[in-house]
Amino acid sequence: MRLSYSAISTYETCPAKYKFQYEDRLPTGGSPALTFGDSLHRVLHRFHDRPVPVAPTLPEMHEMLEGEWRTDGYRDDGEERLYRDHAWQVLSEYHRVNAESFRIPAALEFRFTVEVEGVAMNGVIDRMDRIPGGGYEIIDYKTNRRLPPKAVVDRDLQLSIYFLAAKEIWGIEPERLTLYFLLPGERMTTFRTSADVDDLRRRIATVAERIEAGKFEPRQNPLCDWCDFQRQCPLYRHKFEKEEGDPAPRMSETVDEWIALKREDWERYRRLEDLKALINAFCEEHGYRRLFGTDGSAIDRRPQHVTAPDIERVRQILEPLGLWEQVLTVDPKKLSDLIESRRLPPHVEDALLASREEVRTQYALYLKDPARSRR
Repeated sequence: MRLSYSAISTYETCPAKYKFQYEDRLPTGGSPALTFGDSLHRVLHRFHDRPVPVAPTLPEMHEMLEGEWRTDGYRDDGEERLYRDHAWQVLSEYHRVNAESFRIPAALEFRFTVEVEGVAMNGVIDRMDRIPGGGYEIIDYKTNRRLPPKAVVDRDLQLSIYFLAAKEIWGIEPERLTLYFLLPGERMTTFRTSADVDDLRRRIATVAERIEAGKFEPRQNPLCDWCDFQRQCPLYRHKFEKEEGDPAPRMSETVDEWIALKREDWERYRRLEDLKALINAFCEEHGYRRLFGTDGSAIDRRPQHVTAPDIERVRQILEPLGLWEQVLTVDPKKLSDLIESRRLPPHVEDALLASREEVRTQYALYLKDPARSRR
């Protein structure tokens, strides 16, 4: 099996998307952001690909942009012009910050393949520099508009793979791993340890095992709205089939009725919560424990004490009596979340599923309502 950072990231985001893109090889559409990022990467490769430690001039860099600029993916000439002007602003700032300290990189656009747990991992390292005084720094360019939290960079999968590749290929452990965010002009640097490499190996092996086992469930995620495979995805396919001619009008009527009733439930629940707050406040103010309606029925206000046991104290009390095991339970919700995380090896997931007392799968219905999410 051959994998890459993009393939693993795609699988972990949505296994179904991985299948459509890497197994079925369905075509994907271009986008201005992808074309823009590719053009910047091409220019920066030429900027650093020098036989002498002298940076190109700013006019030379402008010529590089003109020579490397790609035009596909833009909706019209106006949009392309905006992106081109922005590219020139980004590169001008990059030149201002980096030209004076220019050094010949130790590696540039280095393509690699390393074996990890029986998987051939492919990748391209944008740049690796020698650090003055000793050591190495791997740098990867990003065209995100916003900086991620530092904790995200510390867990970044791509940098972990690059660290492993440097260790396997050159026998070095880079002291710095840097994401260079070109648009804000900021660098975020982290590092990796041997323990991080061990975690990475397990992560790659788990993804490979799940792919080989044919685990390609769709997963709802924040990138669904921009996915090229909605027409094939079980989560969205019905919407497109309806647009092209409703295949089951009677069922559409049933779905619409269910949605309407679910919305009514939401409205009732929200009103109940509002009334509950008013009733509690009124009882608290006047010292009532019960309020009566006009037909003689009443609302009781009863105290509920929520407590959590001291686990260690409970163990000390029950263990000598041989009763400790009787109070140990598995949280079904947490177990389901763990199984659905798609981070478990297939044999572990199957074993957990088989360990459940119920042998059938039941499905609950939830209303995903865009109107409600905007409130």
